[in-house]
Amino acid sequence: VPAVKRAAEILWLMAERSSPMTLSQISHSVDSLPSTCLHTLRELVTARLVSVNRSTKSYSLGEGIRELAQSAAQQDNFAEIARVHLQRLSTQMDVTTTVTAQTDEKHITLIAFASPSKSVSLNVTLGARVPTFSGAAGRCIAAHSGLSKAELKTGFFAVKWENPPEFKNWLDEVEQTRIQGYGEDHGNFNVGVTALSAPIFSPDGTVSRVIGCFAISAQLDQSHERKISQVLMQTASDISTQLGS
Repeated sequence: VPAVKRAAEILWLMAERSSPMTLSQISHSVDSLPSTCLHTLRELVTARLVSVNRSTKSYSLGEGIRELAQSAAQQDNFAEIARVHLQRLSTQMDVTTTVTAQTDEKHITLIAFASPSKSVSLNVTLGARVPTFSGAAGRCIAAHSGLSKAELKTGFFAVKWENPPEFKNWLDEVEQTRIQGYGEDHGNFNVGVTALSAPIFSPDGTVSRVIGCFAISAQLDQSHERKISQVLMQTASDISTQLGS
């Protein structure tokens, strides 16, 4: 249905932007006539999925989105399972922890997180969506995807790296991820941030969810990083086992 597709495109567009957008920006981004977009936006505003600033004539996600996300999380048994493990891991390792899930062929989305209580934590956003092969989580997804080199290359160049690695080096890191059981990103996706991720296996053996830890690189020495990777892999294994039981 074109109207539903357009509404979904607008909502995902707003989710990816950090600031409100004008009608002109939205219509251009979704390749639709301004008048058509305006009708869609009015309906989304009525549904509280989008909010409008009357003075600046700009649009952003509305409070209804937050309520929907909270309801979805409460109904999702996996998210509930993951949150218990995330909080334990965050407290034990003193890092920000996340679970991301592949929500379509091109994106992964942050579906749960926990922050340490005793130190500075990195800011993450529930529902944030990035290209599938982004960061350490993307390396885990790629390592277990079964995709060809050409398909991996397409996904690699879709990522908005702040400090992009060479594709060949990234491929080697993907293979290393498969062998060692966890992925690493040392400031490639976000400069100054080290990310470690481990795959969560579904009962059918596929990987569409990943658990991760994030820390400011300057505050993370090799010894602590090794400890995190071991606990991270064990946590991912525990969640995988729980999903299969």
